[in-house]
Amino acid sequence: MMGLQTAYEILGGKKQTLADILGVTPRNVNFKLNAERGISNLDLLLTAKSLETRGNKMLEHAAKLRAVLAEAKG
Repeated sequence: MMGLQTAYEILGGKKQTLADILGVTPRNVNFKLNAERGISNLDLLLTAKSLETRGNKMLEHAAKLRAVLAEAKG
């Protein structure tokens, strides 16, 4: 359960964001985060994939920013 909570926080702490990822309502996300409903393997898989995608975008952008800095120094 903590894994989903941590992912929720990393994704911005918006129930609608996690609801969109899981294909459920924000209310259902609330139930999952409060352990009132189960978390399926598919929930974990979809959340992990979303975190990977977001992480890759962040790494790509960080590389672009470093390239700008390198050009400015050179």
